[in-house]
Amino acid sequence: MKRAELQSNLAMMVVLLGLSMFFATLLMGYAIFRTSADSWPPQGMVKLSLLLPSLSTLVIFISGLTCYQTIVNIKQNNLKMANKNLNRTILLGIGFMVLQGFLWANMKSSGVFVYSGIFASVLYGFTWIHAAHVVAGLIALGYLKWNLKPGTQNLLMKAVNVEKFWYFLELIWIIMFITLFVI
Repeated sequence: MKRAELQSNLAMMVVLLGLSMFFATLLMGYAIFRTSADSWPPQGMVKLSLLLPSLSTLVIFISGLTCYQTIVNIKQNNLKMANKNLNRTILLGIGFMVLQGFLWANMKSSGVFVYSGIFASVLYGFTWIHAAHVVAGLIALGYLKWNLKPGTQNLLMKAVNVEKFWYFLELIWIIMFITLFVI
């Protein structure tokens, strides 16, 4: 069992390291574009409202708290509460995706289309890529929910690895929120 846990943890760390390098590359490209721009946002582009990105940040932050509480409940062998907190995490993840849909609709209604230039392409690209990973995270949370029953082998290990992935998504969104929408 110890070997399986080590392999699982190593696999998750490799996944997270690969995704970190991917997002770091995107952020470096964005930083080069942003620092070379004469004005921000570029001429002809509107500054987007912070309301939807802020709400998205709040929702994904709270989902991290409920995800943490799920792990605490599993460690306490309280699977009933773990299930409730996991359901909350999943609902908040879905809520985050709904808010992203509203963000994209708001961007379009503000005249910011994916083909409107590099600025718009970067915003859509980052948020689409992150959303795809959130969908993967929701699938992982669903996998955990399916396994959240008495007698499941390595339940805590599975839960901790799903938690790591979910926290990674939360951290990446916070970095994106600050770099793309705030500064």
